[in-house]
Amino acid sequence: MTVVADPEPDSGRFDSPDSAQEQTPRQAAAAIFSSRLSELIAESVVSTEDGSTRGLTLYSLAQHLELAYPDVPVSQSGLYRLIHGDAIPRLDLIIALARVFDVPPEYFVTAEKTR
Repeated sequence: MTVVADPEPDSGRFDSPDSAQEQTPRQAAAAIFSSRLSELIAESVVSTEDGSTRGLTLYSLAQHLELAYPDVPVSQSGLYRLIHGDAIPRLDLIIALARVFDVPPEYFVTAEKTR
């Protein structure tokens, strides 16, 4: 994990190692989660009823989550907002996604890539 010292401790902002812009903790968390979820979706495939495979879509992921974890509210538009860094996921959704993708929940919230 990379920690960058903040020259203004009260500013509440962090330097991003990937960009020259400063980020708030919320923005940094959204960026990490977004990149992790995007990577997992990009490398995932689903089987169709006719036996063929295709790439995972936000719609099919939302449907799967709704069936597997009915107590975890999620929608395709909610996943879209998460993928684009416009929202921060709830803990229950992080745990559900970790189970779906067979990764530890920490995978979604740490800058280190451990699987």
